[in-house]
Amino acid sequence: MTRAEEIIRQRIRDRGRITFAEFMELALYGPGGYYTSRTPIGRRGDYYTSPSAHPMFGALLALQLEQLWRLLDAPSRFVVVEPGAGDGRLALDVLAYARRLDAAFARALEYVAVDRFPRPGPGGPAANFSGGPGGPAARISWLRGECTPLRELTGCVLSNELVDSMPVHRVAMTGGRLRELYVTLADGSLAEEAGEPSTPEIAEMLGSQGVRLEEGWQAEVGLGARRWMEGVAASLRRGYVLTIDYGDPAERLYTEARKAGTVMSYYQHTPQADVLARVGLQDMTAHVNFTTLVQAGRKRGLEPVALMDQGSFLRNLGAGLFIDRQRREPLPQAETQANLMAMRDLVKPGGLGAFRVLLQAKDAPVAGLACVDESPSDQEAWRRRLESLPVPMLTPEHLDLLAARYPHQAGTQERW
Repeated sequence: MTRAEEIIRQRIRDRGRITFAEFMELALYGPGGYYTSRTPIGRRGDYYTSPSAHPMFGALLALQLEQLWRLLDAPSRFVVVEPGAGDGRLALDVLAYARRLDAAFARALEYVAVDRFPRPGPGGPAANFSGGPGGPAARISWLRGECTPLRELTGCVLSNELVDSMPVHRVAMTGGRLRELYVTLADGSLAEEAGEPSTPEIAEMLGSQGVRLEEGWQAEVGLGARRWMEGVAASLRRGYVLTIDYGDPAERLYTEARKAGTVMSYYQHTPQADVLARVGLQDMTAHVNFTTLVQAGRKRGLEPVALMDQGSFLRNLGAGLFIDRQRREPLPQAETQANLMAMRDLVKPGGLGAFRVLLQAKDAPVAGLACVDESPSDQEAWRRRLESLPVPMLTPEHLDLLAARYPHQAGTQERW
């Protein structure tokens, strides 16, 4: 039995059944929890992310951040806060590509990485920076926590695959009544049982979003995500919030197709239906309710600008052009194939390209945003700009998806 499970069992024995949100918090973030004791990303982990797949992700985000800086009239201090920064991989890629862009933007850019449990890595707080004191990693400021205690910021709060790991309450419609699913002990094993909702906030949130659960349906309610977004909005004086994750707005999330809910665990890159198993050893996620994030943001002055899939977001920023140019790079075939596979993976429908991107703005202009692709003339100018910039390339710190999936074709050692 893992330490995390021992703690959860003792909590139940001491206090009685606990909400699924409390169980998820302890299983992921408590002593011996998944994120406190494991390296989740890579071959020996349970999943990989867009920043770990290819630096094109960070490069295109750097270009979008530069445009946001310009829309704010090029302030001398532009702060990017990344909650859930992990090992700093995305921060490194953004800062490295920012050096290729407007020199004034690169000087103005201040990157604050935030994580409850920062992981060792090339951009982590304890990294051995090979780039020297002036390298990208040396320009990352680290804070420990869920978001940031900073206030009155001008800039952008950027998160990638963070909200899906926030604890959720599980509910079910039984006998025409909304019931909450609790975690308890039954015959010596962890099990679920239904009871009255632990807080009226659950029904209030569902009602505010026009959600109607049918008999027998199960679902999740992310009260923590709402509080988190309110905190994010409060940290900004002027600027933007970019939230990248998988999920849907409420009207597409609470449907017949998802009547069993969306909570899922992952163990060694394989989905696991039993979320009460391998406590502390497997990841646990739930689809993000983007309606919750929009509503919470509006309460604190954030207005939604766009909600789109990651594939469209990256293509509008120039992913297709980078992919076309990559084909023409004078590189060994295996290296070209490795880069192309990873770059395509970022925009692939049904894969990473199906993730959602929510853009919100607070007291900030939004006309002409490249990621929204509204103006053909603006897009042509954007394309000409990208033609003058270098194509981002895989580094040894990124995952080699080609080597991992097709080692006989890669001709290189795996870098997972």
